[in-house]
Amino acid sequence: KKSLMEFSISKSNTVSKASKETFDLDRNSGKYDKPNAFLTSDFNNKYDYTQVGWRFRTQKKKYNYAFGANWQEANLKGTIIAGTKDSVIQKSFHNILPTARFQYNFTRYRNLVLNYSTNTNAPSASQLQPVPDNSNPLNIRIGNPDLKQEFTQAMRVQFSSINPFRNKNLFLFLNLLRTDNKIVNADQFVGQVKTTRPVNVDGIYNLNGDISIGFPFRAINGTINISSNAGYFINK
Repeated sequence: KKSLMEFSISKSNTVSKASKETFDLDRNSGKYDKPNAFLTSDFNNKYDYTQVGWRFRTQKKKYNYAFGANWQEANLKGTIIAGTKDSVIQKSFHNILPTARFQYNFTRYRNLVLNYSTNTNAPSASQLQPVPDNSNPLNIRIGNPDLKQEFTQAMRVQFSSINPFRNKNLFLFLNLLRTDNKIVNADQFVGQVKTTRPVNVDGIYNLNGDISIGFPFRAINGTINISSNAGYFINK
């Protein structure tokens, strides 16, 4: 009567494509219609995952909670067609993604909620494509076929207190995120030429919070709401 067990299964398929055609000047015709095989490419990216999970939930008078985990198998396959050569990037990822939630009700209108969740994020086709883009000779961009998927853990704290009889309210939110294998751009300078390439880094934290207060203001026969937010970003 107060608890239940949930089972779930899901499957997702994503297909993306990045194409780039580059032409050089044909001195015979005076037009830029001479194909440049080195800088011309097609990149087809397929990303699919299968996720199987379970969750246990309990409902009490004063509190409720839920916890569980998902097992995820993800497969990434990229086909690069550049010049006269084709190459394939193929990777598999396996993750356990835990999740948890707890809510305590102090009164009917005041409660505290704690949430913990995890998720993954795959690199895009353009981030994986290893063919350089030198449309701007001073800012060359190139993908990284060795990129791993991002893994994010999120912790959220939420407190709310509402007094509907006196028209008062208080809301507090606090979010903390940690991301492993975060995909960021790395810049390398050789003289005045900058080469940008995506890489994986660890130790990325993002902390942000919000507070909102509302109370009646009889001088205007209305309500005043005051809110503020702050954030802090850490890269170790």
